[in-house]
Amino acid sequence: MSDGYAVNAFEADLRQIIDAQVEPNWPLVRIAGEIAVIAVLARNGDQRDRFVLRLKWQRYPDDPPSLKFLDPVTGRDDIPTAWPTGGPFRPQSLDVCVNYCAEGFQLHPEWRQDAQARWATDGNALLRALHNTQHDLDTKVTGRFNG
Repeated sequence: MSDGYAVNAFEADLRQIIDAQVEPNWPLVRIAGEIAVIAVLARNGDQRDRFVLRLKWQRYPDDPPSLKFLDPVTGRDDIPTAWPTGGPFRPQSLDVCVNYCAEGFQLHPEWRQDAQARWATDGNALLRALHNTQHDLDTKVTGRFNG
Protein backbone atom coordinates (compact mmCIF):
# COMPACT_ATOMS: atom_id res chain seq x y z
CA MET A 1 0.00 0.00 0.00
CA SER A 2 1.25 3.48 -0.78
CA ASP A 3 1.26 6.49 1.45
CA GLY A 4 -1.86 8.37 2.48
CA TYR A 5 -1.35 11.16 -0.04
CA ALA A 6 -1.28 8.70 -2.94
CA VAL A 7 -4.40 6.89 -1.72
CA ASN A 8 -6.28 10.17 -1.20
CA ALA A 9 -5.24 11.52 -4.60
CA PHE A 10 -6.30 8.28 -6.32
CA GLU A 11 -9.67 8.20 -4.54
CA ALA A 12 -10.32 11.87 -5.38
CA ASP A 13 -9.55 11.25 -9.06
CA LEU A 14 -11.75 8.14 -9.10
CA ARG A 15 -14.61 10.08 -7.46
CA GLN A 16 -14.21 12.85 -10.02
CA ILE A 17 -14.61 10.36 -12.88
CA ILE A 18 -17.62 8.64 -11.29
CA ASP A 19 -19.35 11.87 -10.21
CA ALA A 20 -18.88 13.52 -13.60
CA GLN A 21 -19.95 10.35 -15.42
CA VAL A 22 -17.07 11.02 -17.77
CA GLU A 23 -17.70 7.79 -19.59
CA PRO A 24 -20.89 6.00 -18.54
CA ASN A 25 -19.88 2.88 -20.47
CA TRP A 26 -16.79 2.39 -18.28
CA PRO A 27 -17.83 0.33 -15.30
CA LEU A 28 -15.14 1.04 -12.68
CA VAL A 29 -14.43 -1.05 -9.58
CA ARG A 30 -11.88 0.01 -6.99
CA ILE A 31 -9.67 -2.83 -5.75
CA ALA A 32 -9.67 -2.71 -1.95
CA GLY A 33 -6.29 -2.32 -0.30
CA GLU A 34 -4.55 -1.26 -3.51
CA ILE A 35 -4.24 1.80 -5.66
CA ALA A 36 -5.96 0.02 -8.49
CA VAL A 37 -9.14 -0.09 -10.49
CA ILE A 38 -10.79 -2.59 -12.80
CA ALA A 39 -12.57 -1.12 -15.82
CA VAL A 40 -14.48 -2.62 -18.71
CA LEU A 41 -13.72 -0.96 -22.03
CA ALA A 42 -15.45 -1.66 -25.32
CA ARG A 43 -13.66 -1.25 -28.61
CA ASN A 44 -15.34 1.48 -30.70
CA GLY A 45 -18.32 1.38 -28.35
CA ASP A 46 -19.17 -2.20 -29.34
CA GLN A 47 -20.45 -3.64 -26.06
CA ARG A 48 -20.14 -7.16 -27.49
CA ASP A 49 -16.35 -6.77 -27.72
CA ARG A 50 -15.38 -5.74 -24.18
CA PHE A 51 -12.04 -5.95 -22.44
CA VAL A 52 -11.52 -6.11 -18.69
CA LEU A 53 -8.61 -3.88 -17.74
CA ARG A 54 -6.72 -3.47 -14.48
CA LEU A 55 -4.74 -0.32 -13.80
CA LYS A 56 -2.55 -0.62 -10.71
CA TRP A 57 -0.21 2.00 -9.32
CA GLN A 58 2.77 1.62 -7.02
CA ARG A 59 3.06 5.41 -6.59
CA TYR A 60 0.05 7.51 -7.60
CA PRO A 61 0.21 9.78 -9.54
CA ASP A 62 4.02 9.88 -9.76
CA ASP A 63 4.52 6.75 -11.86
CA PRO A 64 2.45 5.20 -14.65
CA PRO A 65 0.24 2.26 -13.72
CA SER A 66 0.72 -1.36 -14.54
CA LEU A 67 -1.78 -2.14 -17.29
CA LYS A 68 -3.08 -5.69 -17.61
CA PHE A 69 -6.09 -7.24 -19.27
CA LEU A 70 -7.94 -9.75 -17.13
CA ASP A 71 -9.77 -12.90 -18.08
CA PRO A 72 -13.43 -12.04 -17.40
CA VAL A 73 -14.18 -15.47 -15.92
CA THR A 74 -11.13 -16.12 -13.73
CA GLY A 75 -9.76 -12.60 -13.20
CA ARG A 76 -6.29 -13.86 -14.08
CA ASP A 77 -3.88 -11.45 -15.79
CA ASP A 78 -1.82 -14.10 -17.57
CA ILE A 79 -4.35 -15.27 -20.19
CA PRO A 80 -3.38 -13.96 -23.67
CA THR A 81 -6.92 -14.45 -25.04
CA ALA A 82 -8.15 -11.75 -22.65
CA TRP A 83 -6.00 -9.26 -24.56
CA PRO A 84 -6.63 -7.16 -27.65
CA THR A 85 -4.20 -7.51 -30.51
CA GLY A 86 -2.70 -4.91 -32.81
CA GLY A 87 -0.83 -1.67 -32.30
CA PRO A 88 0.92 -1.48 -28.94
CA PHE A 89 -0.92 -4.46 -27.43
CA ARG A 90 1.29 -7.54 -27.10
CA PRO A 91 -0.76 -10.47 -25.76
CA GLN A 92 2.04 -13.01 -26.18
CA SER A 93 4.22 -10.87 -23.89
CA LEU A 94 1.30 -9.78 -21.66
CA ASP A 95 2.30 -6.13 -21.95
CA VAL A 96 1.59 -2.90 -23.78
CA CYS A 97 4.31 -0.82 -25.40
CA VAL A 98 3.04 2.68 -24.56
CA ASN A 99 4.19 5.61 -22.45
CA TYR A 100 1.14 5.52 -20.18
CA CYS A 101 1.88 2.23 -18.44
CA ALA A 102 4.70 0.84 -16.31
CA GLU A 103 5.35 -2.01 -18.73
CA GLY A 104 6.06 0.47 -21.54
CA PHE A 105 8.68 2.19 -19.41
CA GLN A 106 10.24 -1.17 -18.57
CA LEU A 107 10.61 -1.79 -22.31
CA HIS A 108 11.82 1.77 -22.97
CA PRO A 109 13.59 3.26 -19.93
CA GLU A 110 14.84 6.08 -22.16
CA TRP A 111 11.29 7.48 -22.18
CA ARG A 112 11.83 8.72 -18.61
CA GLN A 113 14.29 11.30 -19.99
CA ASP A 114 12.23 12.23 -23.06
CA ALA A 115 10.07 15.31 -22.50
CA GLN A 116 7.51 14.08 -25.05
CA ALA A 117 7.28 10.51 -23.77
CA ARG A 118 7.71 10.73 -20.01
CA TRP A 119 4.77 10.20 -17.67
CA ALA A 120 2.93 13.40 -16.75
CA THR A 121 1.94 13.71 -13.10
CA ASP A 122 -0.47 16.62 -13.45
CA GLY A 123 -4.23 16.33 -13.79
CA ASN A 124 -6.24 13.17 -13.28
CA ALA A 125 -3.75 10.34 -13.93
CA LEU A 126 -6.44 7.65 -13.76
CA LEU A 127 -8.60 9.40 -16.35
CA ARG A 128 -5.58 9.94 -18.62
CA ALA A 129 -4.67 6.23 -18.48
CA LEU A 130 -8.27 5.23 -19.22
CA HIS A 131 -8.62 7.70 -22.11
CA ASN A 132 -5.30 6.65 -23.65
CA THR A 133 -6.21 2.97 -23.42
CA GLN A 134 -9.66 3.61 -24.91
CA HIS A 135 -8.13 5.62 -27.77
CA ASP A 136 -5.68 2.83 -28.58
CA LEU A 137 -8.43 0.22 -28.41
CA ASP A 138 -10.55 2.28 -30.82
CA THR A 139 -7.81 3.16 -33.29
CA LYS A 140 -5.14 0.46 -33.20
CA VAL A 141 -6.71 -2.84 -32.20
CA THR A 142 -7.37 -5.38 -34.93
CA GLY A 143 -9.35 -7.77 -32.73
CA ARG A 144 -9.05 -10.10 -29.79
CA PHE A 145 -6.07 -12.41 -29.50
CA ASN A 146 -7.16 -15.97 -30.13
CA GLY A 147 -3.91 -17.85 -29.69
